[in-house]
Amino acid sequence: MEIQEQYEVELKKADVDHHTPTAGAMTGHILANLWLHQQKINQARLFAKGCASLFLAQYTGEWLNTERQYFDRINQLLVINGEAVPTTTAQFTQYTMLKENGAQKYAPGKDQLFDLIKDFDTQLLFLQKAIALGKKEGLMKLVHTLVDLDTWMRTQILAGQNFLGNDLMTGRYQEDDDDDQW
Repeated sequence: MEIQEQYEVELKKADVDHHTPTAGAMTGHILANLWLHQQKINQARLFAKGCASLFLAQYTGEWLNTERQYFDRINQLLVINGEAVPTTTAQFTQYTMLKENGAQKYAPGKDQLFDLIKDFDTQLLFLQKAIALGKKEGLMKLVHTLVDLDTWMRTQILAGQNFLGNDLMTGRYQEDDDDDQW
């Protein structure tokens, strides 16, 4: 099979998996979210002003390193399990559920930090779904890694909310009883 044909088979499988959904497909969204979140963290690190810039200076290096490590580890786990992983900018852009805005770099630092906190929160939705699917599919190494990432993100949300003087749940997604769309 030619390389283009192999890639087209991969794309078809990914499309089917996203409509099923599978742990691998849901984890593809996690990877795309991590990819974009790293870009947003870097933007805030470079441009935030005010007191939040001090918080970001302290935390963003760890955030970038940790997210990159999880990104690499999760990719490896998917590949050894025969799952498709997003590898192109177009795929990352298609699969991410985070929103970016180049003008955000001019927002007050506290707003940039809060946006990153809300991004962590958005990522938790995908982590929880991928964890549940991974358990059903018996992908326990993936599940353990995703649980660790979930815990790390929740810790970052708490630190950021505390710095901003917010209640833990301020601005975060709260499930309604009608939200069972998965």
